[in-house]
Amino acid sequence: MRSLRSLALLLVLGLALHALFSKEPATLFTEPAQGGPEALEEVYAQAHPATLRIEGLEGGRGTGFFYAPGLVLTAYHVVAEGGPFRLFLANRTQAEARVVGFAEPLDLAVLATEAKAPAILPLETARRPRVGEAVLHIGNGRNQFIAPRYGRVTRLEASPSPFLPQGLVETSLPLAPGDSGGPVLDTAGRVLGVAVAIGQTEEGFRSYFTPLFGRQEVLAGLERGERSYWPYLGLRGPRALTPELARELGLPPGGVLVGEVVPGGAAHRAGLRGLESGGVPDVILEVNGVPVNAFEDLLREVRRYRVGDRVALLVRRGGKVSRVEVLLSPFPGR
Repeated sequence: MRSLRSLALLLVLGLALHALFSKEPATLFTEPAQGGPEALEEVYAQAHPATLRIEGLEGGRGTGFFYAPGLVLTAYHVVAEGGPFRLFLANRTQAEARVVGFAEPLDLAVLATEAKAPAILPLETARRPRVGEAVLHIGNGRNQFIAPRYGRVTRLEASPSPFLPQGLVETSLPLAPGDSGGPVLDTAGRVLGVAVAIGQTEEGFRSYFTPLFGRQEVLAGLERGERSYWPYLGLRGPRALTPELARELGLPPGGVLVGEVVPGGAAHRAGLRGLESGGVPDVILEVNGVPVNAFEDLLREVRRYRVGDRVALLVRRGGKVSRVEVLLSPFPGR
């Protein structure tokens, strides 16, 4: 697997530049900001009325699009912090929206609104994206309203980071903060997936989307109100116990040092202790028998399971090593 030298998540894409949208837009930009293949420029002309901007109380969140009357598809992290949500439509109207269902492991969410859709985008769930095919994204990055970005699919089944959904589609689309949740369309005007992340790879800048292929039932479940979360231990600031840090704390090196234990989380209920406890912090050595020596290792192993699963942690507390059973749960407050 290629490593990301400098990862910039669309957890950033949806939220980091919210200040850009903190004021009412003087002009809603809908003109092409970038040239592309003629077929995709035609797709943009037909598709952009279905795309919209999603805002929360603090300003811009990201992008979404109508895929059925009254239903908007977006990335989960765009709406993860909660509402209320306001939609800015291509026809310059505004509307309220609420979350119906979501799948955090896929970074997908469905919103419901009483607004009439100016247009509807068809979803492509019957075929996989193809490496090399030309694609179009419509979004709100760079302080541009529902603007087009053109690129190509560069890789399938990409898993650039344990912090992201796995099995993403990698593209050369030049996305930016604010584009999160926007549709990625093919030359037939069908939505191949939803934009969720950006990052710097060995080959240069890349963006990623969650594909919709084979996910008819997932979407139907979201419309029924189903909600699924990543499993969490409920820790903030866990980090590798390097030799330098181990000497500073007077502990043997190796494993993942527990940072802050979040009240109400799985680790808290299991009795783990962090640096904030004032005593000797716990160090996680294994998850169900698999050694972990970095936060990424810990996250990757925990996310092999589901909310409600029980996992056994091998934990060092001072000079004692013991096994602690933990019931995985959503992050506290979610």
